[in-house]
Amino acid sequence: MPIFDYDDNEALGTVLSVDTATVVVRVTDAPKLRQLQVNRLAVLQSSRPGQHLIGVIQKITRSASSAAPDTQADQDADPMQPLGETNLVRITLIGTLIDRRGSRRNIFLRTLETVPEIDANCFSVEGERLSAFMRVVANVAGDGQKLSLGHYTIDDSAEAYLNGNKFFQRHATIVGSTGSGKSWTTARILEQVSELPQANAIMFDIHGEYTPLTGDGFQHYRIAGPGDLGGDKTLDDGVIFLPYWLLGYEALVSMFVDRSDQNAPNQSMLISRTIIEAKRAVLTDGGHKEILDNFTVDSPVPFSLDQVMSRLNHLNTEMVTGSSGKDKQGDFHGKLSRLIARLDAKRTDRRLGFLFQPPAATSEFSWLDDLVAALISGSADRPEKKGGVKIIDFSEVPSDVLPLIVSLVAKLVFSVQQWTVPEKRHPMALVCDEAHLYIPERSLSDASGDVSIEIFERIAKEGRKYGLGLVVVSQRPSEVNPTVLSQCNNLVAMRLTNGEDQSVIRRLLPDSLGSFGDLLPILDTGEALVVGDASLLPSRIRVSEPHSKPNSGTVEFWDRWSSDLSVGGLQQSVESWRRQTVR
Repeated sequence: MPIFDYDDNEALGTVLSVDTATVVVRVTDAPKLRQLQVNRLAVLQSSRPGQHLIGVIQKITRSASSAAPDTQADQDADPMQPLGETNLVRITLIGTLIDRRGSRRNIFLRTLETVPEIDANCFSVEGERLSAFMRVVANVAGDGQKLSLGHYTIDDSAEAYLNGNKFFQRHATIVGSTGSGKSWTTARILEQVSELPQANAIMFDIHGEYTPLTGDGFQHYRIAGPGDLGGDKTLDDGVIFLPYWLLGYEALVSMFVDRSDQNAPNQSMLISRTIIEAKRAVLTDGGHKEILDNFTVDSPVPFSLDQVMSRLNHLNTEMVTGSSGKDKQGDFHGKLSRLIARLDAKRTDRRLGFLFQPPAATSEFSWLDDLVAALISGSADRPEKKGGVKIIDFSEVPSDVLPLIVSLVAKLVFSVQQWTVPEKRHPMALVCDEAHLYIPERSLSDASGDVSIEIFERIAKEGRKYGLGLVVVSQRPSEVNPTVLSQCNNLVAMRLTNGEDQSVIRRLLPDSLGSFGDLLPILDTGEALVVGDASLLPSRIRVSEPHSKPNSGTVEFWDRWSSDLSVGGLQQSVESWRRQTVR
């Protein structure tokens, strides 16, 4: 039976004008006008039998008629009599409901095969008709790609599904101010991903918020801290070392070379030359001829940093024989001192021990295979551990190198996906929490930030071709790189109170749905606007609670101050500060 079995006397009004996907309806019944609400659904008659056009109410206006009297009776009317009124409703069309196609009934499509005719009837969607329509939407959206976010605000009985394929395939962004439920929403999505038998995703956990997410579908790792140096912790223990030889040329230069130094070009050139020499020596000694013929400075080949330091020190102090037969300073004599000092300081900094003081095993040629297997293998490839969703804790990584290290892991994943033969490529997703910290606007970035931006921009532009999806999560979308945001075709926007952040999100919304942006500052905690390829309807959704809540850091100040609990653990805090670890 058709859902929309309206009688003509139920009509709100008739179509006054049509402009592409925007329709203006004239409402003559004032009581019906008062029942309408912005962002609710409306139905319009289609020019094709058995079809109805679905739209979202964008604007409701009432204005006094200004038409001049054109008859003697009008001219003789009481001047105190109220003028006529014009009631208009602007509606944005979003899809079509087809009563029947073959053996299927009540089919909703995100397309407009027709537009309404002038004077076509318009109806409000309320009560049982709304519930029936939302059930149709839920069934269609959940058919085979079931990613449940919560329930529609306009109908709590209808579950809100996203298309899981399109959500990750076409990139997504989740934004919201602190306390809006952003981490909650991210956790709910990750939990559902983790339940899939061959799930494969990596979560960049910057503050250790997602530690409570546990179960067979999760595997937790953390970047090694100072307390892990000199121990026996390995990947099997969930501890990741990222040895310096994984860094590309641009990353190494950004870390070691001071761009303001007048000798910076020479220093950059010599870093490249000495690293290539060191890698060539390793490949030659190991008999890796095929790699030797094609490797570059960016190839992930282990090399000796001691050898590089030795060569740089030699060039910095080199004396050569001049044309007169006397010794003179070499071309780079004294010009590498600052480079050597910076490199030596980084090597001895225990906070960077995961880079420069890793276990000896990380220098073995086969170690990279183990790291890739740990991070990129899906659930089916590691039945003893499962954990298709890998959560990497970056909380002990110094903030000044955080963009470099997060982008290093992202580049590793992208490179492996890129060089995997298509028939064996398994799709992956990168979930980037606190993305504004390492994918910033270029105007806010430093040298390491520039390297990170280039990597994530490339993933945003090309990742889909290699089966790599991106989910950008941030509380400050105005500080996130706009190129990356523009590639995210799915938007989950929670409450945003900052005007600049609201402006960024409004620019991401389709022009026809611009009024949705007005809801951003008044959304309830845990409520989101969802727009994009993965959402069958541009909707306001109340996100359901995840099974395990992340440690979002929200503290009930007044309650704690009102309790009998005293401040404690300060001595332990100071000790952890000195040891640079909380373990």
